[in-house]
Amino acid sequence: MSQRIALVTGAVGGLGTAICKSLSAAGVRVVGNFYPGDPAKDAWVEARKAEGLDIPLYGFDVSDYEQCKAAVETIAAEVGPIDILVNNAGITGGNAKTWEIDPADWRRVMDINLNGPIYCCRSVVPHLIKNGHGRIVNIASIAGKEGNPNAAHYSASKAAVIALTKSLGKELATSNITVNAV
Repeated sequence: MSQRIALVTGAVGGLGTAICKSLSAAGVRVVGNFYPGDPAKDAWVEARKAEGLDIPLYGFDVSDYEQCKAAVETIAAEVGPIDILVNNAGITGGNAKTWEIDPADWRRVMDINLNGPIYCCRSVVPHLIKNGHGRIVNIASIAGKEGNPNAAHYSASKAAVIALTKSLGKELATSNITVNAV
């Protein structure tokens, strides 16, 4: 694993931090993503350095395909080819009855929670195919299987991530690339 490079989206959050630490402990070279302008970024970098971890961060909006594509190319040039993609970036979008969810909130949740993984996969998968191996882990939620009241947008986005994972996994099944949802 020491030769592997992992990109973790949403690295600056609680789950993202745990994923980064776990992969680092396994000997993986971790590269993190943060939302541009996130005020927690600098404190996160300092905390990781204090822990002896060198995890470079790249700021890009996962809901913007062009930013994802450019970031993956930059990471490949500066760090090396990505072997592992962890699509962790996500938001809950607040709580509201389904018929009361603001359409802008619905779109934002879908943009980050669903389009983000699609755009990152679209950017990374050609590199994985070229390298002949890879791993993709999409962070889903039990809400995607069960549905949460007052969170239809979040639940629907995570259900779509589960379906995306199944479809992409089948498409890449013969390419030595695994795709899983957690």
